[in-house]
Amino acid sequence: MNAQLIFLAPNVLFGLFAILIPVIIHLFNLRRTKRQYFPNVSFLKKVKEESSAKRKPVELLILVCRILAVSLLVLAFARPTLKDGDDDLALQERVILYLDNSLSLSGTDSEYDFNRLVREASDVILAYPDGTSFHLLENGYGNSLGLEYSKESVSEQLTELEQIEADRTLSEVGTRISAAGLRGDIYLFSDFQNKFDFEAIRMDTSNNYYIVPIIPEEVSNVYIDTAYLENTFLSGSFSNLLKLKVRRNYRDEQVVNLKLNIDGQLFGTAEIDFGNQLIQDHEFQIPQGTAGLERVLVEIDDSGLLFDNSFYLSINALDKIKVIEIFDSSSPSFIQALYSENEMFDFVRMDSRFLDNEVLSSANLIVVNQLTEFSNQLVNALENRLNEGGSVIVVPDRNTRSSDLSRLGIQVVSDIAERVELNQPDFENPIFDGVFEEPDERIEMPEASVSWRLLNSELDYLTFKNGRSFLAKVSRTGNLFFYTSPFNESYTSYTNHALFVPVMYKLALGSQASLSKVYYYSDQETIFYPNQDELIGKVVTFEGQDGAITPDQRMLGGQIIFEIPKGVVRSGHYSITVEGESYGTIAFNVPKSESNISPIDRQVLTELNGYDQITVIDLNEENSASRFLEAGVVGKSLWAQLLIAALFFLFAEIILIRYL
Repeated sequence: MNAQLIFLAPNVLFGLFAILIPVIIHLFNLRRTKRQYFPNVSFLKKVKEESSAKRKPVELLILVCRILAVSLLVLAFARPTLKDGDDDLALQERVILYLDNSLSLSGTDSEYDFNRLVREASDVILAYPDGTSFHLLENGYGNSLGLEYSKESVSEQLTELEQIEADRTLSEVGTRISAAGLRGDIYLFSDFQNKFDFEAIRMDTSNNYYIVPIIPEEVSNVYIDTAYLENTFLSGSFSNLLKLKVRRNYRDEQVVNLKLNIDGQLFGTAEIDFGNQLIQDHEFQIPQGTAGLERVLVEIDDSGLLFDNSFYLSINALDKIKVIEIFDSSSPSFIQALYSENEMFDFVRMDSRFLDNEVLSSANLIVVNQLTEFSNQLVNALENRLNEGGSVIVVPDRNTRSSDLSRLGIQVVSDIAERVELNQPDFENPIFDGVFEEPDERIEMPEASVSWRLLNSELDYLTFKNGRSFLAKVSRTGNLFFYTSPFNESYTSYTNHALFVPVMYKLALGSQASLSKVYYYSDQETIFYPNQDELIGKVVTFEGQDGAITPDQRMLGGQIIFEIPKGVVRSGHYSITVEGESYGTIAFNVPKSESNISPIDRQVLTELNGYDQITVIDLNEENSASRFLEAGVVGKSLWAQLLIAALFFLFAEIILIRYL
């Protein structure tokens, strides 16, 4: 075993030059001067000489004490450490610090909050010698990981670190560090809310991992788990129900109050009594609004965690959904009767012989109603609408040419068969959400005769008992739906069944489905937003109360994709603006993973200690991260002993001066 002495702050050793001060003082005291003695005091000369002879050894002892006291003080501040050179956990010259600066460490106990996390990280930095290279990683990522910091500069960075509304998994952290090509001592500071998968570090033997859990006290917290509209596709122009799932993280008797605010006005209050349940449902009536109904806020009166007491939603008012039916002389009249008398729809019926491309390009949904022949103009118009993200429903005629269907990407073969009953719907499919009060597998289903067998179904909404498609989504840009049977009563009873109206409404309303996203989480990096002509090719800005951001954007089909780095957005409402003019509102909320405070199982931490490359630092009252490092990783610290020795020699100096 080869022990070695290292100094964690070697620059302080320059302070040893301070020992010259007592030496210089001593030399000045010994400076010889020419003295003139008077006759009447000459008899005292002999006594003085004898006294000086006795004083010289004492002065030397005082000098030695002063030199030793100064030297020991300097050595103590240089932090000498006795390190075992054969230790497997050898001190690294590079240290990577990950600090979980999410909001979960925002409890009421200041001893186990984000400030404690920063303090412990600072102690770790101080435990390493000067010259160590530090790298810093937090949930916002930024460019700090790629920068190399000294002890002083990384400590400054810690003082500027703020909590953000972004969470990271351990897998993301590990991938980030690996991508940077860094190796060394890796410290992970977090509350580890049962969301960390430690498998990656268990397999990594090229680094030393130090787990520093900041486990807060148990805080009872109430938060909005889920919020959605009863009719997902309706805008603020229509009355609706806002349905909430309110959750708490501990099962205790608790009653909380909710407030519903719409555009700054109080619209409703409610009292939630959990009883012995962890989750309770509640719904608010959203009144029929105007174009100004955009900003919705649900407030929770909860004294636990405060950062999630406000839940933001945006309900953007939309124009009526424009539905266009393309018909010919053989088309039945079901479609016109379906959409023309409902206030949600702006219905237009258009003869296939007289198409208006401008009108077609503005449609949310185009229904091709049993045409026997597709003109080139119609095919091109449908293609353009699909490529822009629009919706098209094709109801074929028995005499429709398969080649025309193929031009749209619908691959079929003729398949004449007897009437077959349809299967029970998949109640988990969003298209049937709200159609049935309670799922009932005994519902009597309609019948239909298979006229076309679809070969390239992407998603089946309704199927026959023989497994073949009746209503399916075809794999295309946009939404292309295909019925395999005509709507004539000789082919199907579907148009007279209770399913017909709600399913057709859902398909129409689904053309605006992307507008129904009432909120996002603030750590979502990709936002899908419906295409608006006013936004195409323009610089879009999100303007909120904390400032404005300009996300990267690109087009995909009929949607705009906004790319937002984590940590940039905060919870609240943002106006979607172009050159200062607003085109809608988007809402962000704190990730609900931050609200569910569930401390990590300590047994998991105990098991991690069984790996050679992993050390868990238990932060109790008697063991901080720095003391652990000094005792176990860096080595045995000697500064305390040196400080005591310095004080001893200072005391000895006082005794010598006073009594000798």
